[in-house]
Amino acid sequence: MKHSVSETIRNNRSAIKPSWPELRSIKTPRDLGEQRPEQFKPQLPNTDIVQLLHEFPDITQKTLMECIQNRRSLRSYSETSLTLEEVSYLLYETARVDNFKPGVTFRTIPTGGATNAMETYVYIHHVEGIKQGLYHYLQVDHKLQLLDQEKDIATRVNDALFHQLRGASIVVFMTAIPARSEYKYSFCAHKMIAMEAGHAGQNCSLAAEVIDAGACCIAAYHQDLMDELLQVDGQEEFATYALTIGKKK
Repeated sequence: MKHSVSETIRNNRSAIKPSWPELRSIKTPRDLGEQRPEQFKPQLPNTDIVQLLHEFPDITQKTLMECIQNRRSLRSYSETSLTLEEVSYLLYETARVDNFKPGVTFRTIPTGGATNAMETYVYIHHVEGIKQGLYHYLQVDHKLQLLDQEKDIATRVNDALFHQLRGASIVVFMTAIPARSEYKYSFCAHKMIAMEAGHAGQNCSLAAEVIDAGACCIAAYHQDLMDELLQVDGQEEFATYALTIGKKK
């Protein structure tokens, strides 16, 4: 038996099945000669920077088969803190930029037409070698830039996550800047933007297995509180995904 489908549901379905022939019949912002959006968010002046590691001598690698077989959504964590090396490794495998040129960004994950619609933020809850706070990940330089270190930051993170923090060592947040993909793909961009976040989430989940940690991928959160937490406007940039990560019990 078919269930009832509202107009809202029908419209949302259309976003993940765009018509590529129709795209060829219109002019995209790139075709119209509009200015190309920035590929990356710049480093802010006068902010604390955490230099992340590029080598991981204390991390014992596992096979891809092991990581896939062991991956489960983990919602409860031990009190053991992650280390600077482990956080560096997670972000290195999840969100770094390998190479880029004007309008093209090559990352550890597939992005639609190499348009790189995603930015990454990290809440550090308890990590050896990094102060608690909310950070923006500088994807080209592989660094963390401090955004917020107020005393109530843990409460605000937990509220935005609908109280799903549950003692995680870190939370990785992903946002979308749609204009980066819309510039090239117009209305077809939004399917690829969602897929990009999914690719990153899978990388992060598997990388967590390497360090004997677990991740829980979260799509249910308070959109307005999350956008406010991440200091994004909710229109030109907004949260799309979150992962809580911590050591296994």
